[in-house]
Amino acid sequence: MRRFVLVACSVLVAIGVGAGVIAAGALPAGATGPRSFAHTVLGEAIVPPGARLTTKVASTWLESPLETPGFGGLIDLHRLYLLDEPPASVESYIEAHLPKGANVTSNETNSGPMGTATGFVVSLSTSGPHEYLAQLAYDLVPVGATNDTELRVDSQTVWLPSRSAGELAPAGDIVEVTGFSQTGFAYASSGPVTVRLDNAQATKLRAVFDSLQLGPAKTGCMESSLLYKVTFRPAAGPASSFEADGWGCDREATVTGHGKRMSPLYDKNCSLLRDVIEVLPSHRAEGTRDSLGRCRT
Repeated sequence: MRRFVLVACSVLVAIGVGAGVIAAGALPAGATGPRSFAHTVLGEAIVPPGARLTTKVASTWLESPLETPGFGGLIDLHRLYLLDEPPASVESYIEAHLPKGANVTSNETNSGPMGTATGFVVSLSTSGPHEYLAQLAYDLVPVGATNDTELRVDSQTVWLPSRSAGELAPAGDIVEVTGFSQTGFAYASSGPVTVRLDNAQATKLRAVFDSLQLGPAKTGCMESSLLYKVTFRPAAGPASSFEADGWGCDREATVTGHGKRMSPLYDKNCSLLRDVIEVLPSHRAEGTRDSLGRCRT
């Protein structure tokens, strides 16, 4: 049966465009945005010379993509090809001609009454504030006794909009950060250490917070370790106007503004985590400090 990949993180409200699995069609000249990004990624797909585009294949394995990441806002475009060579040769050619910065992230073989399908996923590099996910899923099926191949290629992308003014940190509020002595996936974080920032520290942290890009809604997160809290609250009262909670889950920060859950943020380079650690007292909040070691830049 098909494998569906659920990306580790808490269930949140989906943002961006809705997910769709559709055949790639033409785009207007000069188009930009999520669908344009999806087409660009599909255009980076490598296929061997002689591959023939088609709209119909015999294998029912190719009715759906090899893998479906669990992201809100996912766009899935696909193309179908026929090739006069076996799946192993097709796969070898593609892997030998990957674009710069691309990596094979998973391989799979599926067997059943409808035959055998093999496939793999290629992760592509992203850039800019809107590009969150770019990958190509290749699904290959042998054709009867002819030693030919039916091939499905899916581009799977997530493109995120810019943050609105209402999603930025409130100016002028008191800013506090909380780290923890212990953090872990199997138990709640404990030993909170809270620090109120001075004006210079608050200005710097606010700038880092406002620089983060939005993150997509995700499902199936099992790594729910709370690493830190950042609160923005009015000087005249105890109520928190904004709170950002950093989780040990794909560098995500969930945000609550004025009592309402807002779009999550993606701390791609762990910049907010680093800034929190910088203002925490030395030799305290060890769990938060140690979590930086899990970041890969």
